[in-house]
Amino acid sequence: MSDARRPDGLPWYLTFFGEDFWAVADHEYTPERTEAETGYLAAVLDASAPGRRVLDLGCGTGRHAVALAARGFGVTGVDAGAWALERAEAAAVASGVHVDWVRLDLLRELPWPIGEFDAVVCVQSFGWGSDEQQLRLLQEARRVLVPGGLLLLDHSNVLAIAGNYVPEATFEAEGLRAGFRRTYRAASGRSAGAIEVRRGEAEPVVIHDDVRMYQSAEVGGLLGRAGFAVERVDADFAVGREPVPTTRYVQFVARSPASTPGAITAWERTPETRSRALDLRWSPDEIDFVRPSVDAAFQGAYEDGGLAELARAYSLSDPYAADLAAPVLSGHFGLDLTPDMVTAGAGATGLLHACAGLAVPGPVLHPAGGHPDLPRWAARLGVRTITTRYEDLAADLDRHTPSVLVLDRPTITGDLFGRDRLDEIAETARTYGTTVLLDEAYAVYAGPGASCVPAVAEHPNLVVLRSMSKGYCCGGLRVGFAFAGPESTRRLREIAPPLGAGGAGLAVALRLLEQGDIFAALRTRIAEAKPIVSGTLRRAGLKVTEGAGCLPWVTVEGERETSAVWEKHGVRVKEVGGPGAGFGGRAADGPGSRGRRDGPLCKIAVPLSEARLTAFRDAFADAG
Repeated sequence: MSDARRPDGLPWYLTFFGEDFWAVADHEYTPERTEAETGYLAAVLDASAPGRRVLDLGCGTGRHAVALAARGFGVTGVDAGAWALERAEAAAVASGVHVDWVRLDLLRELPWPIGEFDAVVCVQSFGWGSDEQQLRLLQEARRVLVPGGLLLLDHSNVLAIAGNYVPEATFEAEGLRAGFRRTYRAASGRSAGAIEVRRGEAEPVVIHDDVRMYQSAEVGGLLGRAGFAVERVDADFAVGREPVPTTRYVQFVARSPASTPGAITAWERTPETRSRALDLRWSPDEIDFVRPSVDAAFQGAYEDGGLAELARAYSLSDPYAADLAAPVLSGHFGLDLTPDMVTAGAGATGLLHACAGLAVPGPVLHPAGGHPDLPRWAARLGVRTITTRYEDLAADLDRHTPSVLVLDRPTITGDLFGRDRLDEIAETARTYGTTVLLDEAYAVYAGPGASCVPAVAEHPNLVVLRSMSKGYCCGGLRVGFAFAGPESTRRLREIAPPLGAGGAGLAVALRLLEQGDIFAALRTRIAEAKPIVSGTLRRAGLKVTEGAGCLPWVTVEGERETSAVWEKHGVRVKEVGGPGAGFGGRAADGPGSRGRRDGPLCKIAVPLSEARLTAFRDAFADAG
């Protein structure tokens, strides 16, 4: 049972908090208590909130909302009770302050039709619904908070209440008599009760409630699942006072995560003044060196049945294209891949999105500067994400025992670390029950013989991703492959959508893969152009890391003034590390790396065509 219902089927709290309830509650919520609680709220908000726009959830008669507005905060008070809000509005007028009042059922009217806030407070208004509803409430609170916004959540500690729990009690004062009857259900953690309210000579009124009573550890767990980071837990509205089992009221100070932009944001449209710059965020000229193979794959797939037949093709009996793709992929990588080791999906991006489900309950461990999407998506599922450095992997695996460790091969600085290092990482991770997710989307340039796909036959906790985007220049096919042992494949297919790769795209992709290593000409051109680019950038005073010679990019690190260099020379680059990159400061980028990198890290695609290489030389002509 999630919550008590009225005869009309509506939740109990829609009528419970009316005039009769407040006739009793006013004796508990004295002006002195309200002043003390508001002083605590204001102190925490002043110290920790990024701004002064405050949302008061379950504001009741506005005792905190009005007091905070009087202290200079811009407050919006939300409650489901019409009578309480009328009284709150009258209190604000009497105090000469402005508060925006909104009548809203916070548990059922989702998403909340309200604006954006720097802080959310919720005092004595938590536990009215089911655990799932409380989680959705916290998720909504996170949604309306600015990145880095503050949640201040108060709850009644069931451990303290249980120690003094009585099934019946009576309160009398000033012509008021309230009789309380309660029943605590340990299996559900809910306290169901009724209050018979007698006021003067009026007929008694009975109101019913059904509240979920939480231990503080349970509330912390819900906050984590909602994506909040708990910064501090206080006792009885006293900053820094640590709760104990007998603490009646417990306050959580939690932070909404900072904005973590996805990989796709690097391709957002830019002002016209920058659209004419030489775009070195990608390599549109790669296709010139693989076009014969790509054209042959398209022609061969078309000859197999025509475009119309390919567009209609999909197999309900082979929803992950494993039976179709396994023989081709076995030949491509030179090992026996059975269908229960292959999962096709909508590119590496689609597979990464699915793999975020493997991260639950968390945490996710990922080196700084890596591909941001899976940690970002996992965080949206309430999974804690932890940034590490490659040289700290063993220590952080032991410290955090993550659900998933996400690695990029090659790293952003072009470290195409070897199989021996991967074996060591995978074996260590397995002792902690950790799945290693290896993203090899950029490893295609080295050819299939350099892939770590064969390692999945030896490491049951390893998943390797490959795609048809980088190098193959066929990202529009939306085809990618996840390779894993049978058990990890089964887990992945429980969360990955079936039929993720379309028939037409699969036909072309498999035709391409049947051709083996198609990148010899591309690697030759990269070997010619890359030293030119590196030398030119170094002469411009930039610190360049070339990485593996087969990769069509270099990276540049330095202070933020580096951005002025790109502006000066009229080029666009991709910032992928350091401050502003989404995961904090730059750490070591490869298993063999040992030094920290501070400041931004920029990725510069190597111009390959003569036209783009000439444009690059012209842009940096003054560099010598």
